[in-house]
Amino acid sequence: MKNLLLILIFFSTLVYGINLNADEPVVYGYVYNDYGDPLEMVTVAVLNTSIGTTTDETGYYELKIEPGKEHTIAYSYMGYKRKEKQVKLSPGQRKKKDITLEYRATFLPDVEIRDDKTFSTHITRIDPKHVQKLPGPASGVEGLLRTFPGVSSASELTTQYSVRGGSFDENLVYVNGIEIYRPFLIRSGEQEGLSFVNSDLVSSINFSAGGFDAQYGDKMASVLDINYKTPQEFGGSVTMSLLEGSMHLEGKAFNSENLGYLIGVRHKSNQYLLSTLDVEGDYNPSFTDVQAFFTYKLNNRLSLDFLGNYSLNNYYFEPEVQETSFGHFDDPRQLTIYFDGQEVDRFETTLGALSLNYDYSNDLSLQLISSACQSDENETFDILGQYRMYEVGTDFGEDDFGEPVGRPLAAGTFLNHARNYLNAIVWNIEHKGMWEQENNLLRWGIKYQHEDIYDRLREWTLIDSAGYSIPTHPEDKIILNDFVDANINLTSNRFSGYIQNNYEFLNDYGKFEFIGGIRANYWDFNNQLLISPRTTLLYIPKNNPNLSLRASAGLYYQPPFYRELRDMDGNLNKNIKAQESMHFVLGGEYDFVAWNRPFKFTSEIYYKHFDNLIPYDFDNVRIRYHAENKAKGYATGLDLRIHGEFVPNIDSWASLSLMKTEEKRTFDNQYKDAQNNRPEFDYTPRPTDQLINFSLYFQDFLPRNPSYQVHLGMFYGSGLPFGPPSTDRQGDTLRMPPYRRVDIGFSKQLIGENSNFSLENPLRHIESMWITAEIFNLLQINNTISYMWIKDVQNRQYAVPNYLTRRLLNVKLIARF
Repeated sequence: MKNLLLILIFFSTLVYGINLNADEPVVYGYVYNDYGDPLEMVTVAVLNTSIGTTTDETGYYELKIEPGKEHTIAYSYMGYKRKEKQVKLSPGQRKKKDITLEYRATFLPDVEIRDDKTFSTHITRIDPKHVQKLPGPASGVEGLLRTFPGVSSASELTTQYSVRGGSFDENLVYVNGIEIYRPFLIRSGEQEGLSFVNSDLVSSINFSAGGFDAQYGDKMASVLDINYKTPQEFGGSVTMSLLEGSMHLEGKAFNSENLGYLIGVRHKSNQYLLSTLDVEGDYNPSFTDVQAFFTYKLNNRLSLDFLGNYSLNNYYFEPEVQETSFGHFDDPRQLTIYFDGQEVDRFETTLGALSLNYDYSNDLSLQLISSACQSDENETFDILGQYRMYEVGTDFGEDDFGEPVGRPLAAGTFLNHARNYLNAIVWNIEHKGMWEQENNLLRWGIKYQHEDIYDRLREWTLIDSAGYSIPTHPEDKIILNDFVDANINLTSNRFSGYIQNNYEFLNDYGKFEFIGGIRANYWDFNNQLLISPRTTLLYIPKNNPNLSLRASAGLYYQPPFYRELRDMDGNLNKNIKAQESMHFVLGGEYDFVAWNRPFKFTSEIYYKHFDNLIPYDFDNVRIRYHAENKAKGYATGLDLRIHGEFVPNIDSWASLSLMKTEEKRTFDNQYKDAQNNRPEFDYTPRPTDQLINFSLYFQDFLPRNPSYQVHLGMFYGSGLPFGPPSTDRQGDTLRMPPYRRVDIGFSKQLIGENSNFSLENPLRHIESMWITAEIFNLLQINNTISYMWIKDVQNRQYAVPNYLTRRLLNVKLIARF
């Protein structure tokens, strides 16, 4: 409390003492293309300095410069001619400069400006405009991430993703510097609903698949860094489709230049999509989300930001019948299940964050952030299923071809029960700083976090197949499968901090940038102190400025949060330690021209060594941990991406990943021989072991009428490992079929820059309007998400696939004003 008081006094002093510093001049404006459309992600840089920025979605930029000196400001964007402007401003002066960039048909590598600080840290910058264009039910930023190398997801129903062999829980997600947490009790994509990130509000997307800097937190796989827009003028958008709808507004409040607002509302229902699943019944999902971002400029150096979010996900499901065909062509099977019961889930999340930002000078920026998040989750269901499995007729000449024939191969009943309730509160306060001096950029941060989690678990499964669960004597008890009954309270505190320096220099060989940093983390639950050094080196050859090479290495720890602590029986392991991952990454980018159009080829090779792993099992999107540090492992692979204008003036890309990840048990208390010795374990595939992953995002348009466009998303992922239930990972020797999916969208621009309306027509306020017809799962492929295991009367086990969604037509309308 004493330290908190000192911090508040310090920032209060800044507020009242701010006028002691001279105001810095500002250059601002908008950047457009030849057609008057705003250009996003344009690099705006002051030559011969380290000062620079990028334009937002509206093309707006704002740049502080040193007063009294003449500066040259360069504007550059891939595929356009660079433009330079000279400017000289007096203290406190604001000057508007709007820029129009001309499209270039030839590539001019000698005048390309790079954002080296972003590139050198293995951060990929993603243009947010592609989020709305990518077809498919997994819309949003996370859906677009699936088209990048190293990222995979075996379900279109979820926004969760795996990166280079990591689990869903190993990915960092930030929005405006606030770390976002995924729900705890979610077990299927049908329950999940909306992700936190509202794509209507996004200004920039940065992503790293490994080897990221010390400024980012303590997880082992990846980091997704999202920034929302800074409102400049009134605008908004409306999106409607058969699956979801959204609306956002932005601008300045009360005719004030100091107070900006950004508000977004979303609602989604997957009922139409879920109707294509094998399980028929009454699906009634309802997912609603409201987000607001306010920024208030106290003066030229000090601003206060607020980010708020409220989301409510309700999921009601009353299953009726399921018919699933599986097996081989010459030995087909059909499983029929009749259901009774229902599932009722409720996931409610509230988040609020305040950020005080102080620009002491051009060189020094300070930030104080405090946020609180509460998640209230209820999962309740009682579902009774009575199943029969039959052979299927294969004789074309018989009337029963394709129909169940003969006596049932298996018959039984199962009952799934759950009454799970969880409430989690996470509160933190953090200070960040950045100081730039000549060739050095120093960053630092310190954070305190308090966590309070209450978890009430009670779930079990009863299986009665051919009578083997029925007691043989009256005094015998019926045996329940997967019985969990736990009441858990967990309160803990975490302390973390980092310091990082970027140093760049030039010599006769080219340009170098070295980034070195170190993180520290302490958790009072297990009293473990972690030190994490990380480093990156970038090299741009003098004689080939289109080539960039980089190398990264670092030690990454992931302290358990909550799920990792809880074992299959609902018990907490108080002796658990953080998982460890050592990253080694080599990568490069090469800019080149083909067909007189610009392209970029990116490649990375990596190796990750794991220690103190906590093994886990996948079931749909649910992760169940063994809650013991009892394995070591590795992940190694190659990521490739080609990005450019395959069609003139429009971006497309293709990604290919090759990856292998395995783990080896170092011990397991469940397995001992007669002499009480533990056996030697072999390396086995991890649940995310996917050898090949390919994705394609392709765009095209009619040459004589670019208002007609087509957008294609294609995904292929080789099969994931799986095995019979109630067995050790050593039994996961089977492979799912590969995940294959094609989604396509056909768009028509209804209103654009060339549209003319009378003054009385309200449509004159609309800047653009597009209508899109999308076909999900164009090739009608039955992808498998998990398996149900059935025993027949001879005790043989059958893996019955749970298929994902089938082909579906969606219509979407997007209007911006």
